Amino acid sequence: MKVLIASSEIVPFAKTGGLADVTGALPKALRRIGVEADCVLPLYRSVDRDRFPMTPAGPQIQVPLGNREETGVVEETDAGDDVQAFLVRNDRYFDREFLYGTKEGEYVDNCERFTFFCRAVMEWLVRTGRKYDVLHCNDWQTALLPAYVRTLYSQEEAFRSAATVFTIHNLGYQGLFWNHDLPLTGLGWDLFTPKGLEFYGKLNLMKAGLVFADILSTVSPTYSREIQTPEYGHGLEGVLYERREDLYGIINGIDDDEWNPATDRLIAAPFSLEDLTGKKACRADLLAEFGWNGPVEEPVIGMVGRLTPQKGLDLLSEIGEWLARQPVRVVILGFGERSYEEAMAELGRKYPDRISVRLAYDNRLAHKIEAGADIYLMPSRYEPCGLNQIYSLKYGTVPIVRRTGGLADTVIDADEDSQRGTGFNFPGYEAGGLKAAVSRALAAYADRPRWEGIVRRAMEKDFSWGPSAREYVALYEKALRKRGR
Repeated sequence: MKVLIASSEIVPFAKTGGLADVTGALPKALRRIGVEADCVLPLYRSVDRDRFPMTPAGPQIQVPLGNREETGVVEETDAGDDVQAFLVRNDRYFDREFLYGTKEGEYVDNCERFTFFCRAVMEWLVRTGRKYDVLHCNDWQTALLPAYVRTLYSQEEAFRSAATVFTIHNLGYQGLFWNHDLPLTGLGWDLFTPKGLEFYGKLNLMKAGLVFADILSTVSPTYSREIQTPEYGHGLEGVLYERREDLYGIINGIDDDEWNPATDRLIAAPFSLEDLTGKKACRADLLAEFGWNGPVEEPVIGMVGRLTPQKGLDLLSEIGEWLARQPVRVVILGFGERSYEEAMAELGRKYPDRISVRLAYDNRLAHKIEAGADIYLMPSRYEPCGLNQIYSLKYGTVPIVRRTGGLADTVIDADEDSQRGTGFNFPGYEAGGLKAAVSRALAAYADRPRWEGIVRRAMEKDFSWGPSAREYVALYEKALRKRGR
């Protein structure tokens, strides 16, 4: 089976969040079980050309875009583990400082940029004669690919029997644009309907994937059910409910090469389930990194991620003063919306002995927090899968999470199940629930034998990519059967 994984970001080439981790690790995991998996993404300015030397993967292509054509080139490089990466080059669209936009907002031509990317992939496959059994597309930036396979390119040899799988990593980001961008896609106005790509008068690129892909998936079983409801469906719950027989949830694995405390080169000392002594060194190193030297007896609570409404920052702001009065140290790493950045920075200024905030994206420091913290905080409003709570389990950092999406599927509450518990969770989205969960975690931390049991059970959990990759293969086979193969 040959599979092409299309994504707007893929580790190790470009990353803003967990999407890149997943789409970087999955093709490698598929290769390990015999699937010929490759990947394709835009060639951004940030891609390290010295580390990844590029060679042309075919002739220059002319890409239809509305009533004109744009030129593109597809470059090829080795992504490791026998995975070939193909990168679509067009400097007008992708030679920019950031992937999607600046702090002032998204790039105004994002519809044009990612329409170009999708159409370029299609044209490249036609021109080069490359054939894949399955196109696995991810989030709104690649959602036009399933639509093209079923419409404009349905008679092309490369796509007559090709199946498509569309994975929703975060339904909150749908690729919404004004309706006059539709002609850029090459699709007809007959598709601009509530059953098609129209969404309250706007063009919704996410719907192209939801409507046209053979199989839909999302990144946890709980989230696959949640998004069929008004609370989590972001207005698309009706479409998803209609396609519920084709909708599946698969928990993300984690890349053991990148996230493994026994081999992690970004942390102060290695450690494992068999020998946890290195975690103490990581803890001391983390405290020093945030300016706290000397012995610290209180538990260290860590938090890493985008500072957005989704991540529960309003709950954290609400309990911030209470948290600063507890016997804890809190370290927060992230950047995002200005209001949340200011709120977190204010907590750090007000309580410098208890709370320290770093407004940045720093992969090295993210590893240090996962390794050195005792507790990890993830009170998300919604969470399709979440990766940080899985990293935390792997690193023996006990997660406190809201019981939603993938968080509900991966963290077992230690008070509700003393034999299997790996963390603490709370059901409703309100500050009192978060406060109670933190209090329960602090009580458990004070009981050292109990705490060590929770840590060990957390580290025993297996979230490697092997099982998830096999589940994806089963989805690919379902998609191919739908195409009569």
